[in-house]
Amino acid sequence: MDESNITDTLTTSSDDVHRLISTAPPEQRKALADETRRQLYRENLFAFSKYFLGYKEIVSHAHLQMIEALEAPTQRKLIVMPRGTFKSTIAVVCYSLWLLIRNPNERIMIDSELYTNSRNFLREIKAHLKSPQWVELWGQWDGDIWTESEITVKARTKTYKEASITCSGIGATKVGQHFTVIIGDDYNSNNNSQTVEGRQKIIDHYRLNQSILEPNDSVYVIIGTRYATDDIIGFILENEIRVGIDASS
Repeated sequence: MDESNITDTLTTSSDDVHRLISTAPPEQRKALADETRRQLYRENLFAFSKYFLGYKEIVSHAHLQMIEALEAPTQRKLIVMPRGTFKSTIAVVCYSLWLLIRNPNERIMIDSELYTNSRNFLREIKAHLKSPQWVELWGQWDGDIWTESEITVKARTKTYKEASITCSGIGATKVGQHFTVIIGDDYNSNNNSQTVEGRQKIIDHYRLNQSILEPNDSVYVIIGTRYATDDIIGFILENEIRVGIDASS
């Protein structure tokens, strides 16, 4: 589906909403319209990211293939794109929020080369969750855990020791915790991928993280840029079955 098809879908949905509203009692009209919008955004990561979260930089020719890979019902996803292509915002910020509106009981770990990078993503996520447009459509979501490194959303209906979103980084361990989703963003960098030892440290970190994923139906997303044939991306390509895209060339 290209962006024009998505726009047509939104227009059609809007027309359907207007028809529904016109026949509903006045006191039900806003609730019906809001629920239709919520359902649309739960089903469409592109629409949610661009039209609700407001990331106008997202365009179909550059990002739709990536978004479809994220939406695919697979447990291992690999997305290889150059730096500066907006991939991290989509795969970390937008995807995390999209997962939570679909299932507020998700336990997501944002995992980056540096712990501070993960916390920066979480800061952006928290800003969305506190925004007036979020509160208007989804309600108050800030829960009892709301720190720089982890948050729990109020929409959660089950009790877990893990937060809704937890930050981590290479070298950090979350032993004793278990996550339904791990998003590994830009593990490779020019700083840590220049030596065999540095590249192996990243692979070891990735392999260790397998033990903190829930055993059934968990998802591990890797987003990155190639730095060497034996880097973490090369390791995954050689050893694992996954769904993903390679737009690095």
